[in-house]
Amino acid sequence: MMGVVVPIVMRLAGFAGIKLSPFAAGALFAGVLALLAGGGAIAGGLHLYNAGERNADARCEAATVTAQNAQLQARLAEKDRQLDAVNALQQRDAGRAAAAEKQIEANQGKIDATPANPNKCFDRDMSRRVRNVR
Repeated sequence: MMGVVVPIVMRLAGFAGIKLSPFAAGALFAGVLALLAGGGAIAGGLHLYNAGERNADARCEAATVTAQNAQLQARLAEKDRQLDAVNALQQRDAGRAAAAEKQIEANQGKIDATPANPNKCFDRDMSRRVRNVR
């Protein structure tokens, strides 16, 4: 391969006005090839470094999101427990209100069943007895 490349490098240098020996042309080609290979290795290394950094960032973010998710799940469980307690209180109060309504209806029935009192006012003797009560 060097046998083909050296004359090409010498001719290209000649177009630029530079006269190269076959050894210098071969050395120049080898140096350019080494630079390209090194540059590719550096670019590849940077790519791997950046990929590793992105992977580490993604893992860190995933851990953060997992921790936040656990906190939110705990808060949700607490809110569910509070909601169950409130619903139980509401059902208990509804039962008590229904029982109180039945008692009110029963009392109203007793009031309605009470006969009318023809003596709506106290007579003089009753008033004296009430006044003497202390």
